[in-house]
Amino acid sequence: MRTLAEKQKLFIDFCGGIDHAVALWYALQAPDVEVVGVGCSDTEMERGSSLAKKLIGLALPDSEIPVAAGGSQSLFGRPEKGQAAARLLVEKANEYKGELTVVTLGRLTNLATAVAIDPRIAEKLERVVVQGGAIRVPGNATAVAESNFHADPEAAAFVWAAGLPLQLVPLDATDDLRLTLEDSQAIFRKAVTLGITQASMEKDQPSLEDGTRLDAWSTMIAVMHPEHIHKQQMKLTIECHSPLSRGAVLADLRAKPSVGIDTEVVIGIDVEPFRQWLQGISVKEGSL
Repeated sequence: MRTLAEKQKLFIDFCGGIDHAVALWYALQAPDVEVVGVGCSDTEMERGSSLAKKLIGLALPDSEIPVAAGGSQSLFGRPEKGQAAARLLVEKANEYKGELTVVTLGRLTNLATAVAIDPRIAEKLERVVVQGGAIRVPGNATAVAESNFHADPEAAAFVWAAGLPLQLVPLDATDDLRLTLEDSQAIFRKAVTLGITQASMEKDQPSLEDGTRLDAWSTMIAVMHPEHIHKQQMKLTIECHSPLSRGAVLADLRAKPSVGIDTEVVIGIDVEPFRQWLQGISVKEGSL
């Protein structure tokens, strides 16, 4: 249990995009948080790590936060050497036994690989907060599956079976926090000014539209400000077999649920107190 004087220690599994950049920036500039490591779960192995390093250099230029890329394949995809992010997570779990919160903002491949490397990692972590899944709302990858779980459902199922101290932040809880087109473009222009991205990339940014979701930043609010979340205990199963529902999160919503793994699920986040910070990052000097 942390004292009020101690900083919350986070290991963030991250990939590229405006939403993830905002979430990582928010954690890096928080006075009561210490980011001790960043793993990247991007299909292009160096893209996420490069973005993370740029953000760290801007937010905390004197820090030495380690950044490691994960593999570009799914857990049971083509064998490769991309275990650096998972090994960094295992290292930090041992260094900060009982203190470390892991936050996953992308697919769960790196976390599942870390569990395979160290099957006792569950007892070394304070909390694991997972952004992903859709329970009572449609998915954003398929009709029923959210993109992080759909990208590697076997990894998600493996994580759920590992006995980790899990908290899930599904699409159900993050729907209220969206950017206007003006906000999206202002943040993108600031990222260009700071050298985080290139102006020529604008046409390749599907997030630059009205109503852009900020699922990753909503999740970071849930991690850092638990007093602003509403949660419910559910029994969950990750679907891996059906081609129509791969990556779906199946909740036993019966009056007496009996199927699935007990999971603390965030069902709502009070985001209003944080909108002013979001609006400010596109105009403040040195902010994303």
